[in-house]
Amino acid sequence: MAKQRDGVLDAMRGIGIVLMVVGHSGFAGTAYIYLFHMALFFMLSGYFFRLGEGLSGLRHFCVRRLVTLWLPFVAANTVFTACNNLFLKLNILTNDARILDLPGNQITTPVTLKDIMGRTVHWCVFDGGTQLGGALWFVQALFQISIVYAVVEFALRKLLAGRDTLLAQGFVAGVLLILGWQCSRTGWNVWGLGIAASGYSLFYLGVLVRRVGQPARTPAVRVGLAAAAALVLALLLPFGSVGLAANQYPSWLFLLMASAAGWILVYECAHLAALLPPLGKTLAALGRATMPIVILHFLSFKLVSWVGLQLTGGESYLLAAFPTLFTGGAWWLAYTVVGLALPLLAYQPYRAVKQAILKKGRPS
Repeated sequence: MAKQRDGVLDAMRGIGIVLMVVGHSGFAGTAYIYLFHMALFFMLSGYFFRLGEGLSGLRHFCVRRLVTLWLPFVAANTVFTACNNLFLKLNILTNDARILDLPGNQITTPVTLKDIMGRTVHWCVFDGGTQLGGALWFVQALFQISIVYAVVEFALRKLLAGRDTLLAQGFVAGVLLILGWQCSRTGWNVWGLGIAASGYSLFYLGVLVRRVGQPARTPAVRVGLAAAAALVLALLLPFGSVGLAANQYPSWLFLLMASAAGWILVYECAHLAALLPPLGKTLAALGRATMPIVILHFLSFKLVSWVGLQLTGGESYLLAAFPTLFTGGAWWLAYTVVGLALPLLAYQPYRAVKQAILKKGRPS
């Protein structure tokens, strides 16, 4: 029998992925979103952490992470690299030096088959990435964190001879958080290991939340908790923000407080969304399409920029502006809608084929 998915947890993923796209769209409240939106995904991954018994359980876990995280990272960056020259012709990327006048942009040069092969080797060991695949830093970090967490869990089970590993994992998470914070202060982040050290504690928080459990609550209480969490985040905002993509945050305590408040906010909002079935189902559908949205939303943004250029008569090289070209007004909303809708549409054929294969493989 197929495993029943939890619609509320899928909706949490959906809220998180909407916040990620909004955060990249030029939205004025991005600093507030950045306080917690990517920490939410690390915590959700910890919440779902399961490790089978013995070496076979560890092996199965690592293989699954290779298929669900490492492979999409390598494949997406390789496809973007293979399409590099096509993207240059379409102005999705550009070698026009004028693009450097726009902050955060870069010149792209043509690639050869040798370049594609060489860069693919780099993607295989998480050495760099492509501009359009910029959001895949999270996939890299989650792969590193989950594999290390599983190996530590395996070792602790052996060392503690069947006793509970939660406290010991908490100690490891605390040590790595301090190391991650030191990496943040010094700017050291080779192979994203600074991010992984910081994110390990967030993964552990997710494991802890599942272990503790949550009581049933009335809608009124959920609204109150969501409002309180939103207020805590607002009070934290003047003291700094969180940029996990670069392992930047004011302090380890700030990171934990913002992440915990963000979890409460999104958890309660997901439960409230479930009371409105159309909203809850839409968020859950987005939550199930997290990976294609992570991979494709930057590319999808180009459609909005292209339409804007047609309307304003701007020069074609400006289509390469990253991540967005137009700001102010409702442009962020257009970028968000397209950045969610196009990947979701692209995901449907794959999902249909996957479901057909699974259905065929089930005993009648």
